[in-house]
Parts: sequence; structure tokens; C-alpha cells
Amino acid sequence: MISDDGLGGRVQAENALAEWCLGDFALRAASHLGMRSECSISLRRDGQNRRSASSSERAGHCDDVENRDLEGGCIEAMDQLRVVLVPDLEAEESWPAWVRASLDAGFRSAAAFPAYAGAGAEIAFNVYSELVDPWDRDTIVRADMYAQQVGLVMSLVLDVADLETKLEMFQRALAAQAAIDQAIGAIMATQGCSAEEALTILRSAAGTRNVSLPEVAAAVLQGLGDRP
Repeated sequence: MISDDGLGGRVQAENALAEWCLGDFALRAASHLGMRSECSISLRRDGQNRRSASSSERAGHCDDVENRDLEGGCIEAMDQLRVVLVPDLEAEESWPAWVRASLDAGFRSAAAFPAYAGAGAEIAFNVYSELVDPWDRDTIVRADMYAQQVGLVMSLVLDVADLETKLEMFQRALAAQAAIDQAIGAIMATQGCSAEEALTILRSAAGTRNVSLPEVAAAVLQGLGDRP
């Protein structure tokens, strides 16, 4: 049996590792999504909500307001397990404290993408944008893909005991997601298709070759790099 002190230390170690690795994840996601956005990740575990990581302090503060008041887009996304889009924060009448914090931080729209992270745990991948209603289908598909990846990463953090193993898995997951996102962008540019269609092409190739999605993404990027 793990003592209270031991359990507390383990939770602190998990929290520190998640914050460090997912902070990098949030930064990369914000950069890849563009649209003058910032990203944050909130975790609900055993009924307790907290911010796990963010690409900036202003995005993190918005999540902190949500988790304090238990009201906001990411709370509703986790409660109902559905994507919550707020096209124009100035026109949003729900969750006044969170909306005001988001507007004060310089954002004009937001979205929350939920994902399962293991027994008794959910995450919300939150995207804040300085633009009004930038949520086209390609952006939604890519953001939701990030949310599902974060859910997988968090499930590793919560389930794996060895911290070195966790760190290695984190790094692999981050590298794999970056390769997939870059491959989607490359296919969109060369084939003139949407992000959803590019992801379908990658998945089809992975199934045909019986390899993983990151392996197909790496092969696509290598093939483009070999072109004159």
C-alpha cells in the first residue's frame, strides 16, 4: 500500500512532468494552428479540475478562472464530452467570468476539445484566438486531433509508474504528433486538399502498408525532402 506521503509525492511528480511536457505540446500546437492562437490543457481527475499546461500565461489564466468557478467552455466540453465553439466572445452570454477574463486577455473567440485520459480522468484542449470565428472545418479537425493525442499522453502519465519511461513516451508522442501535423500540411499543399482529406490519405496509407500513422507521416516527409 502506498502511504499518503508517497502518493502525494507521486502525484506531484506526475504533475511536474505533465506540465513540462504538455507545455511544449501546447506551444507547438499554437504555432501549428496559427490564427493568432494560444493553447491550454485542463485536466479533470477524480472530479477535480486544474490547468495542466498552457502556451502562454494569458491562456493559462483563462483556464484558471474556469476551473475556479467551474464555468466555461472547457468545463462544458468535459461535462458533455463534445466540442464547444465560441465564435465571438463578445456575443457570448454564458459563463460571464470566463468570457470577461478571455476578452481582457485579448482573445475574441475560443474552442474546447475534450478527450478521455483514463479511468476517472478527462482533458480539455482549449484554443483561444485573437480573431473572430476562425473555426473552419480544417482547423477543427486539426485541433481535435491534438486533443486526442493529449488524452493518450495523459493516460500514460496517469498509468505508468516509472518516470523515465513516462518521459520517453512523452517525447515519442510529441515527435509523432509533430510529424503527423507536418505531413498533413505537406499533403494539403501538394494535393490541394483539406486537412480532413489529408488525414484520411495518411490513415489509408497506414492501413494499406500495415504500419503506424507516424511511420507513414515520416515517409511522406522524407519523400518530399528527397525531391529535387
